Amino acid sequence: MKAISKKVKGVEELEQMLLFRDQQMKLLLQVTEAINSNVSARGLLKMYENMLVKHLGIKKIAVFIYNTSWICPNANGIDRHDAEDLIIPYLLSFKQITNLKKVNHALAHQFEVVIPVYHKDIPLSFTFLAHMHHEQGISIEEELNYIQTIASVINVAIENKKLFRMQMKQKFLKSEMEMAGQMQTMLIPGTLPNDERLAMAGVYLPHQEVGGDYYDYIELNQDECIFCIADISGKGVAAALLMASFQASVRSYAEKSNSLASLVEQLNARVNEITKGEKFITLFLAKYNHKTRELQYVNAGHNPPLLIHENEIVPLNDGCTILGMFEKLPYINVKKMKLEGGFTVFCYTDGLVDIENEKRETMNVEHLIAFLEKNKTENPVELNKIMVDHIVSHKGNKMINDDISLLTCRILPQPID
Repeated sequence: MKAISKKVKGVEELEQMLLFRDQQMKLLLQVTEAINSNVSARGLLKMYENMLVKHLGIKKIAVFIYNTSWICPNANGIDRHDAEDLIIPYLLSFKQITNLKKVNHALAHQFEVVIPVYHKDIPLSFTFLAHMHHEQGISIEEELNYIQTIASVINVAIENKKLFRMQMKQKFLKSEMEMAGQMQTMLIPGTLPNDERLAMAGVYLPHQEVGGDYYDYIELNQDECIFCIADISGKGVAAALLMASFQASVRSYAEKSNSLASLVEQLNARVNEITKGEKFITLFLAKYNHKTRELQYVNAGHNPPLLIHENEIVPLNDGCTILGMFEKLPYINVKKMKLEGGFTVFCYTDGLVDIENEKRETMNVEHLIAFLEKNKTENPVELNKIMVDHIVSHKGNKMINDDISLLTCRILPQPID
């Protein structure tokens, strides 16, 4: 009878083990199908919770994953916030499946076992279990290893989802930056005047795909023209959009304004309207009359362009404060200069004077004046080219950390009337 009873018990245990194995395969299949069906991370974690509680009969669980910080998204038999307060300080001390009671851990009064999941030494999740139901003929080690396998499959799938979202976000941002870069390139004048009265050349060297520099030339009538250079605070798409709006405003207001002062006032109001005081623009704006030979300019907090005239190099400083800083500009000084003969105005953005060489020496205004003294007879295109070569030579192996724009305007001498 004992032999028969033992044999019957062995058959029952074998059947129990086969049933458990069958259940294991079905649960793994469900997980695989859910992953292939692109079930959300939240859905996968809920499925994991149901497997532990409903299928494996575990009464108390707390699952922890990392999402900018460690959180407990799923819990049963304990409030998840209580679980976070209780367990998070100990999380990273668990490197393998641990029987908390055997090691006399401080958490043993709440949970029996912790099952960690690591991927290349990086912790992905921790599952805490208590009040576990043990199937006859199934060892506790086998059951825990199976739970760890399920947790690993689910957590790797969640990590893959995170990676995919990150890649898609980077792809979207790259596409957005490329579009903004194309838009910015369209805003920079493709051709500048080069005739018997005026020769002009520009260079735009963006630090990133999209920057905040801008320059332009506007012909008002047969005798008058406006040229300008500006630097918009910030980078990226926001700076490109602000630049587009600013360029449109400059061109629209320039045709209607009677004076540079009113034009600058309108531009300041427009910048405030768009940015609500959150972004600023430095601007150098000049107007030249070929007939009267008068140059007017306003420097709104921009790096002073350098005027080369009659063997002198003079910084053009007069103007007002940065645009967008005040709702109404406290003052505007319009400088007017009658310049006989020819002259050159060399304009640039702050990226030029901020360049450092390996000795941490910058290209300050004194440096630029010395450069212009040496190259002042060159035409605008050649002068800009020599400057770009000089930038490369000056910086050496140092990286350029900002956009650089150059706008060189040469008014050629005209016959005396």
